[in-house]
Order: sequence, then structure tokens, then C-alpha cells
Amino acid sequence: MAKAERLVLVDGSWLIYRAFFAIPANLQTKTGLPTNAIFGFATMFRKLFSGRMPERGAVVFDSPAQTHREKQFPQYKAQRPSMPSELGQQLATIDRVVATNRFPLLRVPGYEADDIIATLARRGVEAGLEVVIVAGDKDLAQMVGEHVRMQDTMRDVTYDAELVRKKWGVPPARIPDLLALMGDSVDNIPGVPGIGQKGAAALIEKYGSLDGVFEHIDELKGKQKAALEEHREAAKLYRRLATVDDRAELDVTLDALRLGPPDPAELDALYRELEFFSLLTGGADAKLGDMPDIEVEVPTTPEAARAAIDALPAGQPVAIVPLYEPPARVHHAELVGLALATAKRKPLYLAFRGVGQALGEPAIELLRGLLADASRPKFVHDVKQLAILCWRHGLQLGGEILDTMIASFLVDPVKCIPHGLDQVAREYVQRSIPAATSLLKSGKSARPPSAVEIAAAATYAAQLADVVLALGPVLHTRLAEAGQAAHWQAVEHPLAYVLARMELAGIRVDRDDLTRMGEEFAARKAEIEARIYALAGHEFNIGSTKQLADVLFEELKLPVIKKNKTGYSTDAEVLERLAPKHEIARQILAQRELAKLINTYTDVLREAIAPETGRIHASFQQTVGVSGRLISTDPDLQRTPIRTPEGKRIRRAFVAAEGLRIVSADWSQIELRVLAHFSQDPRLLEAFRDKLDLHRRTAGLLFSVAPEDVTKEQRNVGKTVNFATIYGQGATALGQILGVARKDAQRYIESYFEYYAGVRRWLDRTIAEAHEKGYVTTLLGRRRWIPELSSRNDTDRAAGERIAANTPIQGSAADLCKLAMLQIDRELPKVAPHARMLLQVHDELVFEVPEAEVAATTDLARRVMERPHPLDVPLEVGIGVGQSWGDAH
Repeated sequence: MAKAERLVLVDGSWLIYRAFFAIPANLQTKTGLPTNAIFGFATMFRKLFSGRMPERGAVVFDSPAQTHREKQFPQYKAQRPSMPSELGQQLATIDRVVATNRFPLLRVPGYEADDIIATLARRGVEAGLEVVIVAGDKDLAQMVGEHVRMQDTMRDVTYDAELVRKKWGVPPARIPDLLALMGDSVDNIPGVPGIGQKGAAALIEKYGSLDGVFEHIDELKGKQKAALEEHREAAKLYRRLATVDDRAELDVTLDALRLGPPDPAELDALYRELEFFSLLTGGADAKLGDMPDIEVEVPTTPEAARAAIDALPAGQPVAIVPLYEPPARVHHAELVGLALATAKRKPLYLAFRGVGQALGEPAIELLRGLLADASRPKFVHDVKQLAILCWRHGLQLGGEILDTMIASFLVDPVKCIPHGLDQVAREYVQRSIPAATSLLKSGKSARPPSAVEIAAAATYAAQLADVVLALGPVLHTRLAEAGQAAHWQAVEHPLAYVLARMELAGIRVDRDDLTRMGEEFAARKAEIEARIYALAGHEFNIGSTKQLADVLFEELKLPVIKKNKTGYSTDAEVLERLAPKHEIARQILAQRELAKLINTYTDVLREAIAPETGRIHASFQQTVGVSGRLISTDPDLQRTPIRTPEGKRIRRAFVAAEGLRIVSADWSQIELRVLAHFSQDPRLLEAFRDKLDLHRRTAGLLFSVAPEDVTKEQRNVGKTVNFATIYGQGATALGQILGVARKDAQRYIESYFEYYAGVRRWLDRTIAEAHEKGYVTTLLGRRRWIPELSSRNDTDRAAGERIAANTPIQGSAADLCKLAMLQIDRELPKVAPHARMLLQVHDELVFEVPEAEVAATTDLARRVMERPHPLDVPLEVGIGVGQSWGDAH
């Protein structure tokens, strides 16, 4: 049976406003045309139609003419501010984007875009079409049905009738009734006083509709009944205002909405004019030919290279981009080439290796003076990477340096995660960079940089350097405007070199022990699987969600906990709730844990050992954790289990070389101590100053027993509740974690905040300030912007408030860790010259130390970590020493 044709109706008015406020206003062309709304709009088209092209479609905009709603209710949308002039300047170009994409564009006087879309959607369904409405407005949710979906491209959510009910609490057809009762601040519909979304949805669920509510008004009580009686006629008017008109008088026919493919050449011409290089038909895999023409100077002799370097304008900033191989292993890499870009002259590419007339590796020495020049400002993207490459070749970096990757993170840690050059370039200078695969190919055709023609490598690297050069001044200014320039200089910049040294050092790992461990885990996993098969009565694929669900819920008749779109859920939460009811659930959890240990740890760690050194050289990322926490990758050592016997067993494979010891220094409850400092709650301050057991104290409060009488289980509850305050967990989440009823979890939360009233006051004040400013700050003044706080969606806004509460605590703990690492790095060579800092994992620092220097290292670590920055509570550090990480931790 042939697929039904698709009709896509885009609410253009909704989309341009969303794009305008979602994308920074600093985006503009070289001629000064603002382009943030245009770019967001054009990006939507690229995303929306990158797959199956619809057969019919239209983009619909509001008309400036008065509508019937304004005639009925003059206050309708009256509160809306006039269109910002920066957006007004972009409307004509947005029309060009629509036209160039070969889409019909509709504006009909007297009708809102919603009415036009509703009318076309109805006609489409009657004609047997599948309709997709591209919008996020709840007004249009009333059109969702069996053959109509609503797609919110900004949140990547597609609404069917069930999802509409889940989000707004009523079926699509009752959205107007809901808005009549609760009101709609966007359209200035007042609603009935005192009735919010939950109350309105509950009334409609009980009585079926707005009319049903009024038919049973005598069953209601108090203020709610009085408000409904007083505003009966007004509510009916509000319903009319909120009901879209699907019978609008439109001249356009469905056949007139048939689409043809856009001309790629026309699209590219428009996007080049607008400087949207990332939207060229090459897309995310932009090719060298997609970029602006660029001429590169490529000297072919060492003498010519020296002359070219000397000719760089003195004192002018230079952007530096290296090419190295192997590309994925910078800790063992060799320089292949280096691109240098300065203002008002063509970029320079020095080819040390490659296909063609290369300078040869000895010519790397020509870089020494330039890289170390204290008078030469430098722009780089990932200074840690460049430092590692320099040190491997005996070179040093000097002078004022700006890392555009870290600068982007400090300006706004959330926006461009993980702040790769392609993301940062699109965000701040509307530029794109060629994909690495355009130079190095992929799959069977992949080649190392040294096997590439020098001319192609030069063009590629020069494009990157030119983009970094453009980013440098922009991010230098943005860094200062955000008040983060001092933090870059004092913390993040020097920390990059500390991390580079740690990465180069790596940590020694016993490959044979990991192999034995993997075999042990595999044998235990096989035994558990045999028990699972015996409990099920037959063998099946435990890794198949469907087969496992059939065994659990069809054959064994266990209670269904939750369902998803594909059927029964068998996730960890479900299995944990089934575990008390049947042994098979407990065994499956154990089997999954062992499978995870094998696949995520023993195998991954063994493969990560560098053959050159016998050590794992993980990368520590400064721009991935939005709180400021360092994240380790390749491999992710921070996911190594801590508390379980298996986790300790894995850590024992991380060993010191002969004659050395592993030293582990770990903060105790650092985040709770930061909370005490910020909140100034007297009971928290007292607990930490007097070295009381905070978890036992909180448990005694919750269970009304003396602290000395608290059981181990009760203390665990106290610990969970203490940390729940940091992560902003509500009663539902806390109840699930503790395995207790929601009302009990709510009682725990209320008791906690009653006892630690200073914490409640601090949280309320912090969240209120975040709503006012749009961001929160850490102990050292790092900012995290929280766009969720301005969302009209209650769930998003609540998530933003949790972020606002958590970030100052977790981010300040990260600040303290970085300060300690910097001080230890400065002082360690003086007291223990052969000791090395190797890892930072969670709240722990790991060192490799000669036996004779263990005492000096532990003394330094304890002294620095206990006082990296003035706090009103003491920090406590536990230190262990052993032949392995597992022994020391």
C-alpha cells in the first residue's frame, strides 16, 4: 500500500521569533545586516527537509491586518511589545529564504497564521494527506489527531494526541477549553482567576469540557465555584478566542502547495551572500571548495620558511593551527605541518611532511623563536593540544595567548558544547570550517596527514587558521564583557598546561591483570546467565528488550511497571522495582553489571594502553562539563566504579612503576561543605567545624532518634537527603531513589528544610537572582547562563531552577579543585622533584611518587587541598598510599 502524501505547514511567525531569541544577536554579515533570525530559520529548513521531502507544503506568516479576535476582544495580544527593529530588518530576507527553498509563502489579511494552518490541515486530512504542523504553540495542538502531528523543531519533539494529553493534561480537542480556564499570557487571554493549568485540566478531565464544567458548577465549592460563576460568559469568549478557525476563506488550493526541489546553486548563492557557510549544500561535511577562496603561502625550502616567518608583522596576533599524526593520539603525535594566520596578509603553511616538496622535520626548529616570543600575541583553539605537540618537539609557548575554545566555554559554557572549532566558528563569526574527512577521507580511503598533497593540507589548515584569527578578537571582547578575562588568565590558561603534563605522564596499567579480570568477569557472567535461563525455563537473548519483556511479563506474569513506544520497559529502574518480587530480576541486574564491567572497563582500558609507554594517557577536557568539572575521555576514567568490589578490583590494575607509589588524595563531602559556606546555615557550619557526622545527624532528625542510635540504613537515607538538596531532587525522584512513598519523601524534604532553614533561604535567594539575571556564578565568578529559566514550559523552567541551585555548589567545588591543582603543580617540583600528578577523578587527585618523596607529597597535597581558597568551613582530605590506585584509594 502506497504511503500517503505529506503536507508540511510551517508556522513562520512562531519560528522567526524562536530563532531570533534563541540565537545571539551579534550574528551579522560584513555589511551589518543582522542575521540571527534568518540563520535559525534557514537552519530549520535544512534540518526539516534533509530526509524525505514532503509532496506539499507552505510557510505561513501572520498578517499585520486586524483579525476577528481583535474585533471581539480589543485586549487580544495587546500586551505584546512591538517587533524589535533588528528582527524587522530580517523579514524580507527570510521571505527570500522561503522562496529560494521553493516553498509557497502565505499571508492572508484578517487571519492569523494559526487559522490558515488549521484550515489547510483540515483540507489535507479530508484529501487523505498526512499533515505535519511545524510549530510549538499550544494553540495549534488542538489540530493534532490521527493524521496530524505537530513538530517542534526547536526542541526536536513531535506531538501526537497522547503526547499532547501528557504535556497539557487534556486531549487536543479540549485545548481551547483549557486555555479558556487557565488563560494564555502569550495571547493576553486572562482566563478564570485562581484556576491554573493543573486545576483547569482536572476540571476538564472530570467533566469532559468547559460546557460540562458549567453544567456541574453546583458540585464545586468555595472560590473556584464563585470565580467560574462570575466569569461564565467571559470564559466562553476566551474559548472562542483560543479556538483556531479551520474554515478560513482561502483562495489557495492544495495543488498549489505542491513542492519542487530547490536549486542547490541558488541556495548556495544566497547562503554565501548571507555568510552562512555551514548551510552550503555540503552541509556539516563542508568541503574545501565550499569555503571562501583563500591564497596560502607555502615555502618549499628552510630558507624561504625562515624569511616568511621573519616577515610576519611584529607584535601582531598570529593564529596557530597544527596538523599532526596520528590525528587521534596527540600524546604520541608528530607535527606534519603548521598554519599561521595574521591580519592583512595571506596565511602561511609550513609543511614538515607531506606529498610534495616538504621542509623536513628538522625545519620544526624554525618555530622556536616565534612560538616562544613573549611580545607576540597568539590565538589558538585548544592550547593544551598545542602545548603537548610543542613539548614533544622540544619547543615552548610564550607570550599572551587566547584559547578560543576555552574562551567560548567561559563566555557561555552551555551554548557550544564541547566548543569544537566548527561550533564556535558558527556561533561567533558565522563561519564554517572544512570537515577533516574532506582532507583525510574516511573508511577504507582514510589516510594520514603525511600522505596528503601539501597544497591540499595547506588550504585546509589555512582555512582553520583564518577562522581562529577571526574568532580571536571577538572572543577576547566577549570574555571581557562577561567578566571572565581574569579567570582565564589566573585559572583556565595555566590549568591547560597542568593538564597537558598530566596527559603526557599517563598512568601505568597492568595489561595482564586486566585480561585476567575480564576472564573472571566473563566466567561469572556466564554462570549468572545460566541461572537466568533456569529461572525462565529456556534460553533467550537477554540483551533483547523484546525477548526479555516477553519472559518477564508474558511468561512469568510479573507486574508491568511502565511502557514505552516499543512496548514493555525493561530498564534498570523497572528491574530494581521487580527485584524484591522475583529472583530473575536480581540476576539480570547482576548480569548487566558484569557486562558493563567487561565492555566499558576491562576491554576499553586494555585497548587504551599505549604500546609506546605501557600507560593510559587519558584526555582531561576543560570545556565539556558545563559546571566546570573536568571530564576525562579516551578513556573515561571517571566512570570507573568506586564503591563496589569490582570497581576496586579494576583500580588495582592501575599500578606504580618499580620503586614508586601511588598516592591518592580525596576531598570528603566537598560539595556539602561548599553548601554550608554559601548558605551560612548555623547547623551545617557547626557540623563541619565540630567534625560531626552530618549524615548521621540528618538521619537522626528524619527518624526522630539520637544520632548515636541511627542505624546504617537510616544513615544512608540521611546521606541521600543531604545530597538531594544539592541536585534539587523533588519528592517523586527522592522517593524512587529511596524506595519509599512520595509522601514520605516529601516529609523528609520538609523536615530537612525546617531543620536547615538557612539552606532553604539560600536556595530561594539563589533561584530568584538567577531568574533576574539569567545566570548564576561560582565561588570564583564563573558564570553559567540558564536559558531554561525563561522558558514558558513549566518542566523546562523547573529544570532551570535545579541547575541554578546546583551550579554554584558543583561549579565552586570544581573551582577549588582547579586552584589546588595549580598550587600543587607550582610547589611539587620544590618538595618532591620526581613526583608527578597523574589524574583528577571526581574529588580525587592521583600522584605517582618515589618512595623517598611520599611524605613530602602527602604533606603538600593535604596542606593545599585543605585550604585552596578561604571558606567558612574546613575542607577534609583523605590520603592513601599503595602500589596501585585501588590500594591507595
